[in-house]
Amino acid sequence: AAPPVTPSGALGAADTRRQPGQRQADSEARRRGTLIHSLVEHLPRIDPAQREAAATAFVRARAPGFDRAKQDGIVAATLHLFAEPDLAPLFAPEARAEVTLSGRVVVGGVSRPVFGRVDRRAIAPDTVWVADFKTGRPPRDGAPLPRAEAGQIALYAALLAEIYPRHRVVPMLVWTSGPVIRRLDADAVAAALDALAQRAA
Repeated sequence: AAPPVTPSGALGAADTRRQPGQRQADSEARRRGTLIHSLVEHLPRIDPAQREAAATAFVRARAPGFDRAKQDGIVAATLHLFAEPDLAPLFAPEARAEVTLSGRVVVGGVSRPVFGRVDRRAIAPDTVWVADFKTGRPPRDGAPLPRAEAGQIALYAALLAEIYPRHRVVPMLVWTSGPVIRRLDADAVAAALDALAQRAA
């Protein structure tokens, strides 16, 4: 039987060896990423008029070692996401965060079991939106998507297409710095899955 695939495992190729001098910066970046992901998960349930105050209180309580500018930057980056029209379905009341997905996806002509957890997912009568949020450096305008991240969201998209065969699936990678939003069309999903298959071969 083909081994299972985890979407987060597709990011293995993106890992790089850290130099000792990077450790503090890496630790702060990981902490920043964790805080933004927590805010993206929980803020949609809070009244929009209260989100800034709630986010500020949360960040100051969870990251007291960050200076005020860094704390405010985390809050601002998160609130900018809620102002993006393309992301509105993902923050609607019926949308869900941290959704566990499982099923089978054909990768390289082989049906493989896939298990993963998506950052946010929304379902309408004919459309499924799925997004994975990244807190690292976004790609430049016009640059191809990072292969590992593209593989991750492509697996989510392929799995949701199997679960909801009558729906249009709209997969997105969202870099919170900016933000930068990149949708994957069907050709991009297929290409990302092909690249995963080649790496697994």
